[in-house]
Amino acid sequence: MNAEKKENLVRMQSYKKVVNQNKRIIKINLVVLAASLLLTILGMEKVGSYLLWVGIFVLFVTTISSILASGSLRRQR
Repeated sequence: MNAEKKENLVRMQSYKKVVNQNKRIIKINLVVLAASLLLTILGMEKVGSYLLWVGIFVLFVTTISSILASGSLRRQR
């Protein structure tokens, strides 16, 4: 029983690490998305468009990472 509790604790810590890392990445990504929209409005459509697509891709990857982390946590229980 004690080994099982330790395994659950390790899994929970790794899940929390991934979630906290993703929260930081998403905050930075929101700044990138805001900058890309601002550049698009100011007339620099080409640069704004590239930043927008990068921001969307990063948002997609972090979302998938969070889903996989929560799925692995639930699957082990």
